[in-house]
Amino acid sequence: MPFGVSHKPLVALANSAICSFFRSIEVHGSENVPEEGPIIFACSHANMAIDPAILSNTIPHGYSLHYWVKDSLFKNPAVGALLRNAGNIAVDRKNKNNQTLFRGTFQALALNECIGVFPEGTSHTEPHLIPLKDGTAWAALEYVRYLLGTEENAGPKDGKRAVIVPVGISYVDKAKYRSRVIATYGKAISMDNYVDEFLSEEEGKRKLAVKRLTRATEVALRQMTVNGPDWDTVYAAQMAREILWEREDDLKLTDHVEVSQTLVDLFSTSDPQINSLKSLLATYHRLLISSRLSNAALCDLPLPKNLDPNAKVSLPSRFSTLYILIKDSLVSLFHFPFFLIPMILHAPFYVIGIYGGRLVEDELETQAQMKVFLGLFFALFAYPFMFFVLWAIFAQYPMGAAIAAGVVYLLRRYHLSLIDENYTAMKRLVAAWRILIGVWTPKRFQMSLDAFMEAAATFAPDPPRVAGLPPQTPPEKYVRPKRLPSRVLVRNVLRTRLDAARELASVLYGIEARDAQVDASFWLAEAHGGEVLKVSKEDEDKLDWERPLPRGVRSGREVVQFLRDRGARLGGGVEKHWAVGSGGETEVEAE
Repeated sequence: MPFGVSHKPLVALANSAICSFFRSIEVHGSENVPEEGPIIFACSHANMAIDPAILSNTIPHGYSLHYWVKDSLFKNPAVGALLRNAGNIAVDRKNKNNQTLFRGTFQALALNECIGVFPEGTSHTEPHLIPLKDGTAWAALEYVRYLLGTEENAGPKDGKRAVIVPVGISYVDKAKYRSRVIATYGKAISMDNYVDEFLSEEEGKRKLAVKRLTRATEVALRQMTVNGPDWDTVYAAQMAREILWEREDDLKLTDHVEVSQTLVDLFSTSDPQINSLKSLLATYHRLLISSRLSNAALCDLPLPKNLDPNAKVSLPSRFSTLYILIKDSLVSLFHFPFFLIPMILHAPFYVIGIYGGRLVEDELETQAQMKVFLGLFFALFAYPFMFFVLWAIFAQYPMGAAIAAGVVYLLRRYHLSLIDENYTAMKRLVAAWRILIGVWTPKRFQMSLDAFMEAAATFAPDPPRVAGLPPQTPPEKYVRPKRLPSRVLVRNVLRTRLDAARELASVLYGIEARDAQVDASFWLAEAHGGEVLKVSKEDEDKLDWERPLPRGVRSGREVVQFLRDRGARLGGGVEKHWAVGSGGETEVEAE
């Protein structure tokens, strides 16, 4: 399927859109991508059309990608023509003949070109990867048969076998404007370990080879993404990360996946104290979402250095919240004049983005797509309109059109250079106002935490756990917490924040002092000196691809030092800590 004239403009347009929406997109593992095709890029899929936009614009060596698209989308003549011209390949999933099903894929691979696929089969919002489909493995192995000429219309026998390169896309917050993204390219998976089994005439061998290849791809994707058993575990890890690294930029994107998975593993550990902390952090998350606040927005209200629960700490006074509001207002007013013109010109973009997000408020995986594409659609009219208006103004000059185009370009660049600082200032100002209203509101109008928790019981339901089945079954549905007036929740938010920070410090210092073992993903256990546990005898008897992934354990001392080394706000001197030991017998290092 050749690339037509629309391919590069569409990729460039997508790049412009995602670079406007996300503040930072980092690429890791470029060295793992072969410099020559054919390659099948198997990518995680948690953010609808944003994922292929990021994949196409971060791919090393300037490769262009053919994507699999379900054939029903090609039935509309106009849409079908655009999809084909962009190099996409129609896939009829009802076709049972693999050589026919993947014919377009084989033709592209035979030209040493690259295919982009999403083996999960659909975009989703779940706390983990969903089970991978076998189509990617079938395509890669069937291509070997195609090269061997064992089928009608077979390809060149001197062609190279394709490799599968797993790609994990991790979002710090996939629906949040000006958030950050990391795209990680894993080591290429060769077909050499699967071909002999796949070409065997023995019954069942082909399917076994496909299943093993799918499993290898899944393991690689899991190592590049963050996966938890349920929503509460993921929420708890997110809140712990935000407490330990108050500002988003405090944690390097390089460390985001490892740190987040370490915290998810910690909250997967069966321990009464850890379970209590997980519940508290999950409650804090629900309170923040419902009150439209964020932990970063509370940074103006610093937590006490001594988090000892025996030391009484009162909520911020009314006048301290008034001071914060005045301070943030003055900061915003200082920046505002420099941002006024680009803000006015781009105000419709913000409005339509907010509107697009609210149209799909309960579909987290669709929000970024709606915001990006509605904004992009508006930009296709707004920027040309600005150009023609400016051209009319500069029409008297010989280079009027060039001047108008340059001004529009500079206005866009100027807007992007100022948006982060001003957007952050605006969010802090709004948060300061909400906190002020909440603290000044009489207590009798506040919602009790018990009443909130009763209302929040259906916010993020956990599925029933079935013994012997992996965490991803049955699937979970993301349910966004209901928004409530922030004034009725602010006191609960502030109290829960303090309690969560105290208990988090207690648990981390406690496991460090006891050097307790905590659960770990097996690849993190291997990488950080932990232990990979043996599978049970029952699991050992299962086929390779049917066995649950092995678990590991890490030393509590190592885990806490791991977090500290990456910037977590934990001490490192010599001091007794209230959280450790019995009667002060155990000493730990603290700042």
